[in-house]
Amino acid sequence: MLRSSFVWTVLTAVLLLHSSPSSVADGASIMPAFLQKKTYTPLLFFKVPKGTMDECDNMEKIIKSLEKENNIQVQRLDILRDRAARKLYEKLVEGNLRSPFPLLYHRESLQRVYGLADTDLVRSWSKGRLLPDDNGDGEEEVTVLGGEGGELEGEEMMDMEEMELEMDAELSPMQRRGKEAMKRRMEEGRKKE
Repeated sequence: MLRSSFVWTVLTAVLLLHSSPSSVADGASIMPAFLQKKTYTPLLFFKVPKGTMDECDNMEKIIKSLEKENNIQVQRLDILRDRAARKLYEKLVEGNLRSPFPLLYHRESLQRVYGLADTDLVRSWSKGRLLPDDNGDGEEEVTVLGGEGGELEGEEMMDMEEMELEMDAELSPMQRRGKEAMKRRMEEGRKKE
């Protein structure tokens, strides 16, 4: 009986704290961190712990100044301490030739800023503006199969077929049926033209 009354007292206290969050003198909530709801922010900053990498430390200073200046919130994800953050980072840079660290990612505009950037570029990124495509700083040029004419050569055609077969092997039966249905619709659309 004593145990259940203790549990009831603790639950009541938690509910009171949760329903009417009081604040201390500086305005901060006294609710425990695990009860506070995380607010959504479209801005992600993939970083490493302080002192590990100079570029991350410099980018942290830029982001802190922009947070104060523009009253925005940037979510920081430490890829060395958080396994989920590391997996998300790997998904975002997957297949990208240019992926230096740190990475800034805007969830809504899908814009990425790689490496250490200047304040103006980070400010534009934080507002979701279209960022300039910067190919002049030693980035490797990506060639598209087929080149300018759009026609594939024999060896490239074989590579594409092999790649498509490998991708098909990874599809579930439902995904495979959907892909086949899309191909049929595309062929029907071509026949009508």
